Amino acid sequence: MTATCREACCNVTPRLTVSELFERGFRRNREAPLSIMGPPCTGAEHNAVSFSLDVTDGRIEAARFQASCCATLIAYCEYIAWIVPGLRLEIASGLTATDLAESVPGVPALKRDRAVLAIASLRAALRAANELQRGEPFDESRLHLRHPAT
Repeated sequence: MTATCREACCNVTPRLTVSELFERGFRRNREAPLSIMGPPCTGAEHNAVSFSLDVTDGRIEAARFQASCCATLIAYCEYIAWIVPGLRLEIASGLTATDLAESVPGVPALKRDRAVLAIASLRAALRAANELQRGEPFDESRLHLRHPAT
């Protein structure tokens, strides 16, 4: 018999609807950024989002975001901010837009592209955190989002 994994990534989280996530995220969206701020990412229809993180010993302690007024984007960002605390940076960087879209039920097909933007913004903040953990200065000009969904 094998022991169950106790990592945060393996803990099952209940599914919340888009409206529930939006309500929670609307409040979080107004909170001040945390210590490590990723650069803002802008998508189609002028949607924008940036994540900020608190990281200790390679683990995410807390996550916040600031997003434009798209309810779906806020819901996706809230889901990310809800599940990533406790994850190691390398585990969190493995999240994909497909995983995110499948985890938040009830999003219309025309709005699922917001998952790509949310994941791209999370990855930008994770890159900033990785560079700070290694003691390298963070240089936003090096960030090039070629394939944010993969």
